[in-house]
Amino acid sequence: MRWSAEEIERMRDEARALEDARDRLIERAREAIKRSKNAIYAAIREDLAVARAELAACWRAVAALDALQAGEPALWGEELAAVARGEAVEAEVVVRVTAGEGLPTRRSMPRKVDPVAFLHGLMDASGELLRAAEERLLKGDRRFAERAKEAMEAIYFLALELSPKRFDLRRRLDYLAGNLQKLTEALLRARPC
Repeated sequence: MRWSAEEIERMRDEARALEDARDRLIERAREAIKRSKNAIYAAIREDLAVARAELAACWRAVAALDALQAGEPALWGEELAAVARGEAVEAEVVVRVTAGEGLPTRRSMPRKVDPVAFLHGLMDASGELLRAAEERLLKGDRRFAERAKEAMEAIYFLALELSPKRFDLRRRLDYLAGNLQKLTEALLRARPC
């Protein structure tokens, strides 16, 4: 059996359209990841205005990503999109904690996020919260470090309660536990207020 020239051309056009859509998805995911990092770094620098602006831009990139995936089922399994959503959650957590707000729930996210991306973001935030706490401890701000520790403990106990079976979540739980231990030790070494 042979395909007609018309059928081959149609398949070529469909393949190109899918590749173009995937390229756009990658671009949006990279934008979300870049903006999430910008938001986190601004939050650590205590520049909450910039942090919130970058966070809003991050969620706009995630919205564009969602729209691309909704319109093209062949893109639903793209790993980079899931990573971008987890990074957005991570930035949301860091900005909220550095702003003195409570930890977000999955329902309080600016966009709907699947449970795995939400947990990835929550647990990955521990590294940035550790960094922010260490920066603040250098400035003598023990209260922030204690608040960051409380947030990390809450995330840790949630993760333990969920008892994840997925390797990537268990690995992140170990990462979180290590960061929590480092912050506990840093607080013990820090001078009291």
